Amino acid sequence: MKDSTDDADVHRFRTTFRLELVRAACAGTIETILATFAILIAVNRFDSSPSIKALILAAPAVGLLGSLIIVPLAVRSKLTAGRAAGVVSLVSAIGFSLSAAGAATEWIFVTGVTLGIGILAMAMPLQTHYIRSNYPDAKRGQLFSATVFVRAITSMIVSWAFGVYLDHDFDRFPDLLWVVAGASAVAAVCQFLIPEAPLRISEKKRHPFLESVHVSCHDRVFVRLLVATMALGIGVLSASALRVDYLANPDHGLQFDVKTVSLITGIVPSLTRLLSTFFWGLLFDRVDFFRLRNVINSIFVLATLLYFLPHQMWIILIGSGLFGLARGGGEIMFNLWVTKLAPADQIADYMSVHTFCAGLRALAAPFIGFYLVLWSNIPTLVTVTCGLAMTSIFLVQSSSRLFHEREETNTGA
Repeated sequence: MKDSTDDADVHRFRTTFRLELVRAACAGTIETILATFAILIAVNRFDSSPSIKALILAAPAVGLLGSLIIVPLAVRSKLTAGRAAGVVSLVSAIGFSLSAAGAATEWIFVTGVTLGIGILAMAMPLQTHYIRSNYPDAKRGQLFSATVFVRAITSMIVSWAFGVYLDHDFDRFPDLLWVVAGASAVAAVCQFLIPEAPLRISEKKRHPFLESVHVSCHDRVFVRLLVATMALGIGVLSASALRVDYLANPDHGLQFDVKTVSLITGIVPSLTRLLSTFFWGLLFDRVDFFRLRNVINSIFVLATLLYFLPHQMWIILIGSGLFGLARGGGEIMFNLWVTKLAPADQIADYMSVHTFCAGLRALAAPFIGFYLVLWSNIPTLVTVTCGLAMTSIFLVQSSSRLFHEREETNTGA
């Protein structure tokens, strides 16, 4: 009986992993729209206003806010996590199809792209839930890092291919939108095929939209870590919003050329992030979660200091590389850290609260960063960022003590 159970577990995680690899390639394709081409189309084809461009860029953050609604809807519908995520991807495909079909009209293009990008972010808690249910504990970080690597490589290749394609004739941009719509549809199929990962069953006839908050926020360790994550996220995202402006704006005393700015802000951090992915996945599986979280936090502090305070290019390059290194670990932490805390049937609930808070800070942090520099200067921004990161380190350390005390109590009981 045990052997048959083990065989079923192996089959479940292998099937999930193969489907996730395909979905990762689809996600990398979709990622290029937000990273580059949605804004490029808005500028070159429609000469869109700053408000329209800001709306497109804000879509992922708004989607994260909406994740708090998706989980209760999935629970009430009695869908598995994979099938619920598949429905979300299918709606995203419809959004991108709308933008492609109505590509000649700005408001249709913007509506479709914003829907397509934003709705995908809502599925993140559901994806974490089935990853927690179907991947073995000892390999979860490594398996997830493999899909992150595939997504990043695909994004780079597709971005280059799309760029070459549009360089010959920019009016062909609707073809890109159809490709992305197809990628979302394939992702939906993959998620529909994910082996069962049931969500918790609500005892109430009507599932209130805030029940995820009630369920997760009774966990003191989770709440404290959530505050720590908010502190770090606001600080790091505020500084990140200024990374390009700091190098290019003569007000800050540097004014590097476009190629240098591209090297520092794009190529270097992307490479270190990509090359460190498997390393962080291995550490996530083998190192105490709280210690690893604080290692990443400390790298963010060092990266901020080296990037923003010296004016020597080689030091700024090191800081940029450290930003990429920390982001590589941060991405795995962002997606998987609740799996270390939450009960198996409540992963999506915990994750939805986490992603909702992530949406809040993603919307607020750029404004905080730019206004801090506007009202003061770069050293003040660095001080605030590092202060928030150090606060996060302290909170993670105190959460670690609380968590281990709870585990000892539960073991003793």
